[in-house]
Amino acid sequence: MAMTENEQRDLRTYCAFLLKEYGFHFSPDDPVIPALYIIHKEMQRNNQSNKALGAMVKEAASQIHPKEIHFNVEGEAWNFQMGITIRWIAGGILVLLLCVAGSWHWSNVHDIQQARLIIQSSGNINKLRQAVKKEKSGSFFIDFTSAKGDSVRYAKDFVRINSNTVRVYLGKGSD
Repeated sequence: MAMTENEQRDLRTYCAFLLKEYGFHFSPDDPVIPALYIIHKEMQRNNQSNKALGAMVKEAASQIHPKEIHFNVEGEAWNFQMGITIRWIAGGILVLLLCVAGSWHWSNVHDIQQARLIIQSSGNINKLRQAVKKEKSGSFFIDFTSAKGDSVRYAKDFVRINSNTVRVYLGKGSD
């Protein structure tokens, strides 16, 4: 199907108008304009199909989460593995330091509480130790006297709970 002279002129004029919008100046009588118009239309269609393909690829990529990494330069995989190793070592050292610091703190607090209890009770135990006597046979013993009224003298007084049990008051512990 051949184009008439008017159709060719209209097409050239339209193409010259389109090209002028993109900064190309051709006269409407130039015979190259129809070819440029066809190239322009093909590029427009190609750009539209590329955008559609790009959108489809982007959508497909968003649905998958690849676990595979491609290394293109020699030594990249080794550096990647070293980075992972260093990260795990640093994390392990940090956790180990936190455990050591926690156990050190706990032992300090626990030891301090036991030391306070020993110091508080040492006076009373010392009084009890002073009440210890030695028989001629070498046996140690303590004589207890009954408490008078409601008064209790620590490390020297006792309460008879039943016929087999005697409670000796050594002192008060910390709350």
